[in-house]
Amino acid sequence: MTLRLRITALAALAAACLLTTGTASAASNGEAWTKTVPIVDTPGPGGLLGFNGFDVFAEQAVAARFTVPADADYRLARIGLWMMNNSETEQRKLRVMVQTDALDEGGPESLPSGVELERWSAPVQTLGWSPVEQFFVTRSGPLLKAGRSYWVVAGSMSPPLIDPVWTFAKNGNMWTTTSRDGAWQTAGNGAALTLRVDAHRVKAP
Repeated sequence: MTLRLRITALAALAAACLLTTGTASAASNGEAWTKTVPIVDTPGPGGLLGFNGFDVFAEQAVAARFTVPADADYRLARIGLWMMNNSETEQRKLRVMVQTDALDEGGPESLPSGVELERWSAPVQTLGWSPVEQFFVTRSGPLLKAGRSYWVVAGSMSPPLIDPVWTFAKNGNMWTTTSRDGAWQTAGNGAALTLRVDAHRVKAP
């Protein structure tokens, strides 16, 4: 897998950017929602090599896969990523999407399908290699089906060297992929990216 990494040995304390979790309106089909729970919550950034991650720029999007627990459907509440910035002065825009898995859309392998459940756009919220947990709160509460896999995709129109950086977690493994020449490379199970997915468990009426 071709990738671009940024590595630093800085041991500065990561500053958390906490946003209030939004609650989307319940669907009109009589389903009831529970309180928000994390269905994915990897460790924060750091580890033996310090802070490092995937560059997110015009020529490279980055995606991480997660799987919904098999016991119930869920409604998305928010996504959280620990981000850094290769610029000390500019805060380029970041696009974050939740997409279905290509296997569920008739594709031959597990990759982002291009079918978006929700999309956000916001400037990266930090300057330099000081990671900040950046949240993206749902507006529509899309349904995440029990046992299905989904992809969180990060992209940017930024040029390299001044682009956002999606950090790796301190430990753990995760299925990830990066794009090259506009196409996703075959996904692999490697170092986990920082990712939090909060959702409401759907109860049967």
